[in-house]
Amino acid sequence: MSGSSVEVGFTDALNNPLLFSPEHFPSKIGGHPAWLNPANLPSVPICTICGDPLVFFSQIYAGLDRPSNGFHRTLYVFLCRRGSCYTDNKQPVRVFRCQLPADNPFYGLQPVPEGDADVNDIGENKSFAQSHNGYTNICGVCGCKAPLKCSKCQSAHYCSKSHQKYDWHEHKLNCKDQTASQNKPVHLSKSSLLFKEFDIIIEREKEKENVEIDPEELARIQNSSDAYQISGKDAESLSKEYGKDSDPTFTKFKERISRDPSQILRYARHDTPLWPVSTAQCSAAPPCGVCKAPRSFEVQFLPTLLYLLGVGKEKEDMDWATLVLFTCSKDCEVEEYVEEFAWTQTYPTG
Repeated sequence: MSGSSVEVGFTDALNNPLLFSPEHFPSKIGGHPAWLNPANLPSVPICTICGDPLVFFSQIYAGLDRPSNGFHRTLYVFLCRRGSCYTDNKQPVRVFRCQLPADNPFYGLQPVPEGDADVNDIGENKSFAQSHNGYTNICGVCGCKAPLKCSKCQSAHYCSKSHQKYDWHEHKLNCKDQTASQNKPVHLSKSSLLFKEFDIIIEREKEKENVEIDPEELARIQNSSDAYQISGKDAESLSKEYGKDSDPTFTKFKERISRDPSQILRYARHDTPLWPVSTAQCSAAPPCGVCKAPRSFEVQFLPTLLYLLGVGKEKEDMDWATLVLFTCSKDCEVEEYVEEFAWTQTYPTG
């Protein structure tokens, strides 16, 4: 992974949640998905291991330099929160790509100023309201396409029976009051199933020669897993596997991450991932399911993100060394959400 082509992402709290709405084309962690194309949403993805609906994890806006399909382009990542679903190289993660041309039915040719999001009455923000409620019913729990609804009040919508059951302890309090749920935008509702919401700030990775680091600090990075903040469970796995003789791949990973220790993702389209450990790497991604072109690496999420989200501390939590996304190398034009390929590299056990 060459430094000149790499961008790194950092998290930042966002005081105004309206800036996470689709017309601002956000890159973010957690919360509900801000769907780029609100008219053709995919069905809620299901974990192939446990059968539960997957949880929205992140979206990355990566528009292409062309006015045709792809001018607006967003990747959506969903994953399972059950740690048991990540054993034996199982992949309970799915990623979707959505693209639109510059001239499309949903967004103007000029960007929406951030100041337009300072709206006290959410109903006055026409673009925000249309982006969800005007096109497709979305689940009040997770924000995915909702073919089901409450049979009693007809106003609460859900992606699945499991999310309808999950929401009943809250919904039953105002089930008869249809106006209460209709007037509250689903986009801003909160659920304990969701991940904490953060904005993603993208910057160019620092070049090695521009990084000033004390020799003692470098030694600490080379010998300590907490240099880039991974969970205690991860550190224990690495210690059991490698002992004092660290995996050269892991050492290289830590040295590279030390340029920007708080980074939570790395973006390097058509480059190669920065693998944390030498085991369980993806040898080759399958070709694009639409045009059959080879898929290439685009972005990876780092374990610093799990640490930030407070995930990986408990035995039953999901855990991985990195989550890597591969997308169509030809950027084939698509009209709806198409699935790409995700790979979770887990830490060695034993």
